[in-house]
Amino acid sequence: MFKLPNRPSAGAYIHELADFVELLSWLNGSTSTREIVALLGREGESEPNLGCDDTDDENSNTLDEVFVEIEFRQAACEGRYPFSLDATGNVLTFRDGADLPTWLYCYMLLSTRLNMNSERIQAGIDGTQLLEEISAEGLRHYLGSNRAKSIVFGTACDNKNFPQRVTSLCKSLGEGQAFCNRYNQPMNAKDDKLDVVAWLPFADGKGSLVVLFGQCKTGTAWSEQLCKLQPVSFIKKWMSHPFLYDPIRAYIVSEAADRRKWEGYAVEGGLFFDRCRILECCDDIDPILFERIKEWSTAALRKVRQLI
Repeated sequence: MFKLPNRPSAGAYIHELADFVELLSWLNGSTSTREIVALLGREGESEPNLGCDDTDDENSNTLDEVFVEIEFRQAACEGRYPFSLDATGNVLTFRDGADLPTWLYCYMLLSTRLNMNSERIQAGIDGTQLLEEISAEGLRHYLGSNRAKSIVFGTACDNKNFPQRVTSLCKSLGEGQAFCNRYNQPMNAKDDKLDVVAWLPFADGKGSLVVLFGQCKTGTAWSEQLCKLQPVSFIKKWMSHPFLYDPIRAYIVSEAADRRKWEGYAVEGGLFFDRCRILECCDDIDPILFERIKEWSTAALRKVRQLI
């Protein structure tokens, strides 16, 4: 697993190597397959020879797959990808800019590859909480109407206690009625895995509407959490009345997920958003949030320059 300050090994997954190529391009302005092959060759010098006649040739073949992955990201981001490939497909250049897509992608790349247990606070800002706020914006845009609404329910929200937040959510949705600890569970829940909620209301204010319950994860250790949020179970545990129409479960990660495992992630996690999907859905976000993303990312980039 590729985590800074370490570099990926030659045997790293394709999507991890693609992140490394993007990081080098970001830090240096551009990078090429030749440079990456040389770096991976040096990283693999201490590894036992498993019968490969030419490590550079093997690394070169791997880099071909990496740049195919980068081409996929470029297409998936629909013009928002902050890098460009040259005509040969062998050189990746950072398109230096100060726009939202650039900083948003930078934030998600760094919040994937940094250790978000020890490095989540940058410039006094919690990077894990930023993803909750970004996801609320992204889910709202995904619903595709200027009537859509969203809130952060998890740790990035205001300091209301859990029962107050549940009751407030019920009132906003017109569903669930109010907080109710039906089964007398210990009251140690902060958000019970529910980080963001988005919905498409009707003017009548009644229930039976499209609601998304989302869980958000930075870093890379998120696959074991895919099934943790269960909207119907959340409602049964913490609300006095069932919903007329069950919420849709969503799972949002800052990583550009391994495409070979996409179907499995979606089956377990529900409506699945990775880095490229979030970027596609965030055409516009709150200006204050944008400034905080830039502040966090600028400080994190300084840290990365010291590590690589």
